[in-house]
Amino acid sequence: MITTSFIVSLYLTSLVFQLITIYLSIKLLTQAHIYRIPCLFLIFGFLFMTVRRIYPLIEIHQGGAPNVLDALTALLISALMMVGMHFMGKAFLSIEAQSSIYEHGSKVDGMTGALRKQETFVRLEQEISRSFRNKEPLALIMFDIDHFKYVNDRYGHLVGDLVLKNLVSHCQSILRDIDLLGRVGGEEFLVILPNTNEAMAIEIAERLRVYVSQQTLAVVQNAPIKITISNGITIFNPNNEIDLIHSILADKYYKQADLAMYEAKKEGRNQSKVWKSG
Repeated sequence: MITTSFIVSLYLTSLVFQLITIYLSIKLLTQAHIYRIPCLFLIFGFLFMTVRRIYPLIEIHQGGAPNVLDALTALLISALMMVGMHFMGKAFLSIEAQSSIYEHGSKVDGMTGALRKQETFVRLEQEISRSFRNKEPLALIMFDIDHFKYVNDRYGHLVGDLVLKNLVSHCQSILRDIDLLGRVGGEEFLVILPNTNEAMAIEIAERLRVYVSQQTLAVVQNAPIKITISNGITIFNPNNEIDLIHSILADKYYKQADLAMYEAKKEGRNQSKVWKSG
């Protein structure tokens, strides 16, 4: 014979399962970034259902007739919800992790670790907007590896890729935390320097150039491979521009840095040149 105490134990067990489900949904809320709104709805739904699980216990306590079928149904539903919430939480976090990896891959060059060209321009437009707000200059350094075709032709593209990867790593090691480095061509890179005037930009460009020339970027048959770079510098001054379409300004100053870099190449490479109008 099924006793009242047994039925009460079924309700209590279902209540425990329900509380565990709420805990899992709260845990998911703290870990999730994309699915926070659905998590909030789940938490409130589970809370109301938990209150619903308490009613039969109150009725039994007040002398009501226990319902074994309702108790078993409550236990089964609560157990299924708890297990479902456990696996759903894992699925949500897995989807978020994969989405984060994809988003990172779409912004960062997989081989070198520098920003991709499209993301570089997005960041450049953001920095131009910030420059207008804080009235601080913004500097750009475009640099290109001198005679990189010789490295690829002599040692092969695998060695060339290693040179590019190590070049980026060395450059990032001496740039500031606020600076941005993007790969905008095969062996062309753009450095974005917020809050930087011309004198500071020249100093950073020269520090980069000298530092890179001193590094061994690959070793083939005990022979060290070293390179030099040519730098083109331009300065964005928010006081000299109209705060309108930032994408047009980004393209304008990118081209200025590019022209300055080619001027450095024309004059012998392994040097830094500042873009001058006229």
